[in-house]
Amino acid sequence: MIYFLLQWYIIVPALLALFYWHGTRNFSHWRKLGVKHISPEFFFGNIRKRVLFRQSFHELQKELYFSFPGERVAGIYEGRRPTLMVRDPDLIKLIMVRDFDHFVDRPVLRFRQRPSVNNMLITLQGAQWKAVRAILTPTFTSGKIKSMSLLVMDVGKQMVSFLENVIDKPEGSELEMKDFFGRFTLDVIASCAFGVQCDSLQTPDAEFAAYAGKFNDIPLHERIMIFTLLLFCPQLARFFPLSFMNKGVLSFLESVVRNTKEQRVREGIRRNDFLQLMMDALESEKGQDKTVLNEDIVIAQSILFLLAGFETSSTVLSFTAYELALNPEIQSKLREEILRVLQKYDGKCTYDAVHEMEYLDMVIHESMRKHPPVARMDRKCTKEYLIPETNITLKPEASVSIPVMGLHYDSQYYPDPERFDPTRFSAEEKAKRSPYVYLPFGSGPRNCIGARFALTSTKMALVYFLQGFGVEPCLKTEIPYAYSKFSMLLKAEKGIWLNIKRLTHFSDHSSHN
Repeated sequence: MIYFLLQWYIIVPALLALFYWHGTRNFSHWRKLGVKHISPEFFFGNIRKRVLFRQSFHELQKELYFSFPGERVAGIYEGRRPTLMVRDPDLIKLIMVRDFDHFVDRPVLRFRQRPSVNNMLITLQGAQWKAVRAILTPTFTSGKIKSMSLLVMDVGKQMVSFLENVIDKPEGSELEMKDFFGRFTLDVIASCAFGVQCDSLQTPDAEFAAYAGKFNDIPLHERIMIFTLLLFCPQLARFFPLSFMNKGVLSFLESVVRNTKEQRVREGIRRNDFLQLMMDALESEKGQDKTVLNEDIVIAQSILFLLAGFETSSTVLSFTAYELALNPEIQSKLREEILRVLQKYDGKCTYDAVHEMEYLDMVIHESMRKHPPVARMDRKCTKEYLIPETNITLKPEASVSIPVMGLHYDSQYYPDPERFDPTRFSAEEKAKRSPYVYLPFGSGPRNCIGARFALTSTKMALVYFLQGFGVEPCLKTEIPYAYSKFSMLLKAEKGIWLNIKRLTHFSDHSSHN
């Protein structure tokens, strides 16, 4: 018995010492390279408040950025993992564009999860990513987006009909904007991605809408497991059946895509949408010695297009409506432009009409500056890289982050950054600053492939909305809003509640153009 206890007195301290050594052995990384950094804490590194859900991801990125004023780069620790934060727009350009061949990949946790996640474009790496990206790119040409805008117009008319039924009082009605615009974007993308008519605006309890809206719902114990692996032992991630997306939602969407694909093949149906392009590319590869696509990759891209587009576009629309409610003079100016341009197009919200609305473009870009759906961009060094004008050499596998949230709030680039000012995005103002201090869609070869489609559908949604309805704060409107501490993407903790009123000039005829 004494011998057994003595063994434990030796083994337990040894295991604890090994655990501590493993958790701290990288903590001299930035000091050795001469990079300014914050002293890390055991297990947490520099992100304790985020790990304990006391701070949102967006607030963390903003705080870290402003912890290093004047620095071109800075070192942070995410758990035991050192990450280089790049603050200088010239260096950002090198990493994202000019020297992209050194930073082709994104750092990802490779969980033991379904192929529909591991084969998404955002997680693919190297030559496989490049090949799949090349196949997807033709989907988002101006001609294809213009063609798909006809589907967006149909959903826009449904949105107006929905509001006409809901806003039945002169003083208006209160709506939660993320839910409202989420249903619009879901209908748009489901139709444009793979021809599913989910009608979530007219049928709030529709199965498709119910599932898609929960894709980010992850049980707390799984979030804790993901954080632990990310911070302490990412190499073990492949042994754990975890995911950043709700597994039930993924399973449902996989079945929708498979069933739609099988039905088209069986009945000879063709549509001008994202899934059809993928099916055609898959068919064209048959018989070739070297192929890029398979069914898992096709399903993965279809789900990615739906979920990424649904989440980011509805976020942009929600926070744009929020800013317009708080800035009625900007809302009035925007509406005047919308009505003026629509007159030239017989009242129809066409692709050409919305791209003629310059102030609308400025409003949306300013909204994405203040409320970027994604707080930072990440890259992984794929081959040794000496950062120009420094003695810092990055080794393969090194993590690099681009602090979007911090750049968007830096008064050096955007004076009085808390103020909502669309004129920042006039041609004259944009010419005065680097394009690499505004990165809601990223930049370079690995930027958001669906950015132009997202902007077009977002503009069309605002045109349909604002030509007949006004938006203003209500008793439930939080000013300022609190960030959700449980979401990686931008989300208001209590939602974005606003009051919607019908405008007196609006007629039934104009609402259905």
